[in-house]
Amino acid sequence: MQPKTKGIAVAVTGTTAGLVGLLVMTLPADADQEPELPELSATELVESALTAKAPAFEGTVEVTNDLGLPSLPALPGLGLANAESARIYHDGDDGARLSVQRGSTEFTAVTGPDGTWTYDSESNTATKYPGVDPTETVPRHGGLSDPARAATEIIDVLSDSSTVTIDGTARVADRDAYELVLTPKPSERTLLREVTVAIDAATKLPLRFEVMPNGSPEPVVSAGFTEFDVTAQPDELFAFTPPRDADVTTADPDKARKALPKHADPSQALDDVGEALGGSLSVTGSGWDTVLTGAVPEEAFAEAAERLNELGGPDGPPETTALDVLNQFGERFSEGGVSGTEFTTHAGTGVVTDDGRFAVGAVPRQVLIEALEQQ
Repeated sequence: MQPKTKGIAVAVTGTTAGLVGLLVMTLPADADQEPELPELSATELVESALTAKAPAFEGTVEVTNDLGLPSLPALPGLGLANAESARIYHDGDDGARLSVQRGSTEFTAVTGPDGTWTYDSESNTATKYPGVDPTETVPRHGGLSDPARAATEIIDVLSDSSTVTIDGTARVADRDAYELVLTPKPSERTLLREVTVAIDAATKLPLRFEVMPNGSPEPVVSAGFTEFDVTAQPDELFAFTPPRDADVTTADPDKARKALPKHADPSQALDDVGEALGGSLSVTGSGWDTVLTGAVPEEAFAEAAERLNELGGPDGPPETTALDVLNQFGERFSEGGVSGTEFTTHAGTGVVTDDGRFAVGAVPRQVLIEALEQQ
């Protein structure tokens, strides 16, 4: 399968949230000659990346993937948004703006003096998020923040369970960068081979990152800056006034904090996802072989089954059940006293058991089964 440029956001619902959430993003390296940069140790580079403060900048983001995911038109909320481009702006302080182009329509998220807003031109709907501290929140769309933030989070999560090295330098988005490589330690049971992060030599912000699977020379998903310009941004970019004819709504304060989350508390993020799934999530392992487990809400696939039945029409196939939905996109398995349906991508594995549980991780199925046995 050839990598497909799929855009900037991924929306995930139901029990496959963790599976599709394995998405990690990269951008192919520029073919320019490697720049000569001051020598740094891997430890120094990691520390610099984790503590770097974003300057005022504007940039263009591009995303590609070769996850090997099937087309899932019948599952509500699943699939990659067909965003053609995204622009990110930052004022070097609390202001940020994200604009995602989707054909002739655009999604915009803004944090600034007027608070936090989102606007969808397709539905002509503007939403204000009250009670959200702009110093703790950056506008996000479909769970994606800018690649610099996403890559920094990956470094933070994986560095302790990795062998960390610097593999030369590169030109990324027409800027000099160090190539930081995180390789799983031998004790990690993962389907991934390494993560490479290009870190800007001047600002120490990650410009791109790529995650490589075992057995393939190509990254599974990629995202990063194709343009990155450190320069002062006009104040009007971070002010927002809804269009006069827009449908303006105000989000519930509690839901607003979850819709635009900060990342300082991973356990709270897991609680939020667990609540969305109708229960709670448990974590087994750490680093590369982290596994998320939980219970499948009874209604998880009801809407999908209904939509498949509608697509079949009056002369279509027999009534579709939730199990039919699972089997349409996965394969049946039975191992260690556990049976269910397995879903695989080039980046990881997920299982949904017949007794209503699920597990997901960038690991083989055996590791998922072991995690389920610990529940």
